[in-house]
Amino acid sequence: MKKKKKIIIFSIIIIVLILFLLTRCGNSGNQAQFMMLNVKTEEMVKETLVTKAFADGNVKAREELDIKVPLNGIIKEVYVKSGDFVKEGTPLYSIDDRNIRSSLDVVLTEYEEAKVSYENLLDTYRNQDRISRLRLEEARKNLEIALLSYQQDLSALETEELRLAQELEELATALKKAEEELRDNEYLYEKNAIARNVLEGARERYEELERNYKRLENNLNIFLEQKKPNTMELARLKIDNARNSLEYLEATLEKERISEKDLELATLRLANMESEIEKLNKDLEMAVVKAPMNGTVMNLPVKKGDRVVEGESIGSIADLGSFIVELMVDEIDVNSVAAGQNVIISSDAFNDELEGVVTFVAPGGTLVGNIIKYKTQIDIVDDKGLLRPGMFVNAEIITNRLEDALAIPSLAILGDEEKFVYVVEDGVARKRPVEVGMRTLNKVEVLGVDEGEKVIIGPYTTLITLEDGTAVIEMGE
Repeated sequence: MKKKKKIIIFSIIIIVLILFLLTRCGNSGNQAQFMMLNVKTEEMVKETLVTKAFADGNVKAREELDIKVPLNGIIKEVYVKSGDFVKEGTPLYSIDDRNIRSSLDVVLTEYEEAKVSYENLLDTYRNQDRISRLRLEEARKNLEIALLSYQQDLSALETEELRLAQELEELATALKKAEEELRDNEYLYEKNAIARNVLEGARERYEELERNYKRLENNLNIFLEQKKPNTMELARLKIDNARNSLEYLEATLEKERISEKDLELATLRLANMESEIEKLNKDLEMAVVKAPMNGTVMNLPVKKGDRVVEGESIGSIADLGSFIVELMVDEIDVNSVAAGQNVIISSDAFNDELEGVVTFVAPGGTLVGNIIKYKTQIDIVDDKGLLRPGMFVNAEIITNRLEDALAIPSLAILGDEEKFVYVVEDGVARKRPVEVGMRTLNKVEVLGVDEGEKVIIGPYTTLITLEDGTAVIEMGE
């Protein structure tokens, strides 16, 4: 009897529950046949969304200098080997200098003889008519002054031209940046992301820079077309007048002119010999090649007896205490990559990760295979001693980060123009209009749901058939 009573009570409870659910479905306005669907949900919790750009490249020493051959010759001695740490000024190798020393001895002997000859000629010159000599010296001085003035004018003009050009280049760069900022602000204004005064401020900055650029460009043109030619012509005229005066005086003082010409030739000969002596002494000094910086000898593939050619690079020295990474970023990612972004570096060569920062993105691309890629430089901190020059590495560039975001899988967002999701409320799926924000590979930020609410994320075949008011049962993990 008790068992029968329990069965009756249980049946009544089941009937009441069914009537209750049917009533709720009817009140919601859902005309679909009553059913309960199994769904997968995700509770909305705040999280950090991150977008990344992936690239690979090679490690380089921040500072690495080539070891150049200064002279043609044969290697006399090699004092270091690859891997040695050297200080700036340390001898690396030397070139056989016997021919240089022999030539120097010959030139020194000839120089002493020429010096005696010059002194004798100078004594003769000094005994000439004092007045004539003074007049000639004055004429030469005037010519020297004219030449010096010409050089000074030329230097001043070149300096001014360089200054104007640099200012124009700086304005061009600033104008380009202002133009990009204006375009960005126009885009953001169209998207109602910024106020109109922000857009107008950007436009005013661009127009002001444009006016300044045109004004400076006009000034540079006037300088190049008028001021510079006129100034140089006047300076050349002064030189011509001074030279004509000197030539006229020399023509009237034949004896003085001849003696002076001899003196000038002797002076020139001495000067040429002094230049040759200076060059040979410099060659002797260069015959011992020294380290241009503190660092590690990366390679030095020469040995005693090898013939080397001037200008040839036969190795390098690098500072292994500081590195950079040169990446090649795909064109589809380059617009999202910018200086200052954080980077995670990894490699098959070590089981760890290093952090870095983007410092440079090339404005122009390079064709690699069939893809345009952009050289990008990364400053990296290697306090673990993992990196080596030439090492191949992988990079994850953090292009965007959003803290405290509410996000769900992208497949959970339905609708074409008007986006919506289904939120579970008291065991029923409720349609909820939403706006989408930042996207990652797996998730999308949603605006219109609250933290703690449960959003239906699957199964997809069930999700696309859901209707507002459908009874649902949340599946377990």
